[in-house]
Amino acid sequence: MAYSPTVVPYEDFNAEEDAHALKAAMKGMGTEEAPIVEILTRRTYQQREEIAQTYKREFGRDLGEDLASELGGELEDLMCGLTHSYFEYLALELSKAMKGMGTKEKIINEIILSRNNSELQLLKETYANTCHSSLEEDIRGESDGDLEKLLVALLNDSRDEIGDVDNAKAQQQAQDLYNAGENKWGTNEAVFRQLFSHESLPQLMAIAQEYEEISKRSLAEAIESEMGGDFRDALLIILEVAKDKIGYYADLLYNCMQGAGTDDKTLIRLVLSRSELDLGDIKEKYLEKYGKTLDHSIESETSGPYKDALLLLVRGG
Repeated sequence: MAYSPTVVPYEDFNAEEDAHALKAAMKGMGTEEAPIVEILTRRTYQQREEIAQTYKREFGRDLGEDLASELGGELEDLMCGLTHSYFEYLALELSKAMKGMGTKEKIINEIILSRNNSELQLLKETYANTCHSSLEEDIRGESDGDLEKLLVALLNDSRDEIGDVDNAKAQQQAQDLYNAGENKWGTNEAVFRQLFSHESLPQLMAIAQEYEEISKRSLAEAIESEMGGDFRDALLIILEVAKDKIGYYADLLYNCMQGAGTDDKTLIRLVLSRSELDLGDIKEKYLEKYGKTLDHSIESETSGPYKDALLLLVRGG
């Protein structure tokens, strides 16, 4: 399936011109944010990396460090995020989620559970190089129980991504889940963990379909009522991703802009990380599901150069 990114290579790209324009924008009293936003949001990561190398060669300074010292708040987070590669950025987000008071399982689940085997292997390698630590060991140290076992299994290529859907097997697996949950006193989480970490996403969809025939309620509803905490949330995310990954991201974007105050960290992470992959598809799904454009939601929930930067990433060149 061909996905549509919103950020594509800038045609008249000139790393030297961009590096000098960025330096000029950060010169003297007060930083000119508009040119920084305009340049960094309209270049791909590969082009931004070239700009950063040129910047260092020309001025003997680190572009990311200069941006961090000249900008502040959400705009700083977004612009600095743009100086990292896709996997570097995700690795740093995971590292931040596991540091300080309380591990933010929501971020860990979002990043790990929506990636495939090859993405997770690259993420592990990049995490080791960028954060000088083992992602698996850090996950073990920061989570526990069934969630820890599920995440560690997935980080070790547990999911079958090759096998065809086996409907007869799905029927038996759905019965196994029913017997391990609704049909007994107390839930056997290990049965759920094994299937959700090993079966292919299409096979999980077949299991969910068969489950409804047995139980007369959906597998998601059964998980909601039989489980609790972060493990329950993890299983529900896997189901959502199996059903419609693009829809999953559209829902995350919608939810982070609901209620009192916007969850800017999630908004930045999603827009930034999907911009060179499938943000065009996510925008379409957002409109289809919520009857308004992603641009419109961002315009009403954010402001200033931060808003301009997000809109440039969402709308594309």
